[in-house]
Amino acid sequence: MRFLLPLLLFLPAMLRSQATFDSLTLIDSRVVYFDFGKAELRPEADSVLAEIPATVSNRPGLKIHLTAHTDAIGQDESNEALSRERAASVRTALLALGLPDSTLVVETFGESIPVAENDSEEGRQLNRRVTLDFYEARRMRYLEGQVRDEVTGDGIQADIVLRGKDFQDSLRTDTVGKFRHPVPDNTVIGVDVFAKDHFFESEMFKVEEGVVVNMELPSAKEGEVADISNLYFVGNQAILLKRSEPELPKVLRFMEVNPHLRIEIAGHINRPNSPPVPKDSWNWQLSEARAKLIYDYLLQNNVDSTRISYEGYGNTQMRYPYARSEREQALNRRVEIRVIGQEKK
Repeated sequence: MRFLLPLLLFLPAMLRSQATFDSLTLIDSRVVYFDFGKAELRPEADSVLAEIPATVSNRPGLKIHLTAHTDAIGQDESNEALSRERAASVRTALLALGLPDSTLVVETFGESIPVAENDSEEGRQLNRRVTLDFYEARRMRYLEGQVRDEVTGDGIQADIVLRGKDFQDSLRTDTVGKFRHPVPDNTVIGVDVFAKDHFFESEMFKVEEGVVVNMELPSAKEGEVADISNLYFVGNQAILLKRSEPELPKVLRFMEVNPHLRIEIAGHINRPNSPPVPKDSWNWQLSEARAKLIYDYLLQNNVDSTRISYEGYGNTQMRYPYARSEREQALNRRVEIRVIGQEKK
């Protein structure tokens, strides 16, 4: 996963007045290790450094940040000098590979920033290093919006996950559901929203001028029901298609945000223009098995078994008993979350 680093290139007061701005994003990291007291590159460093030209190709705004370090043996002054020599060795090797000097930023820290304790040889070896962090300048835009209750229209505090092709971040809204957060400009962003006493929702947005994200969440009180969207199974099997696997962590997050709720996972099949299938039939068992898949996932991820159950309903609760379109059939073929109880808060 790549994380957005808030290394903004303008002052906050200036950013508030601009539609877009530049930020640096960490896209990759590598480490080269050294022998005790040495600044010469080890043979294995060649393979690490040889991959770097491919990483930086077609990325004109890329910067490589070199930070050089030593273990704690020796005097501060000599360790600072050794870290400079190590940084110079890596820099020279990168220039020999054809990287322009303008892409390199070098800092040396001697023994001052260890990544491990210096009381063992293993720890000291980890500290004898040059780290290469690859940063790319990216055009950013503030994404703004509000999360509201579907019925009342009131703003509600919520947790939001933002995800893109090479971007993921999370945030919490203010107490009335409003948020403002930097995201890559001119990209498609998925927005997943979770709030206490509400079902979760997900939408996709194109980040561009004028886009405002306003999302409404349905209530998750006792007796309320919501579909788990985007669940697609292998035909006539209880096997989830790969593109639907990202939906499972959303159900888990819903349970984590609402630890007081007890739910039933309800499975349904599409069999229109037909009488109810028997409970001992293969069709009924398929609806049950698909619900159990979600139930098992929650159990495996430490959701208390007293909070969850599952049930299959065959074709007895189709939304469209005489379905005529693929859309209507898809709505018959579903898995739901049913809130069956809640503890006192």
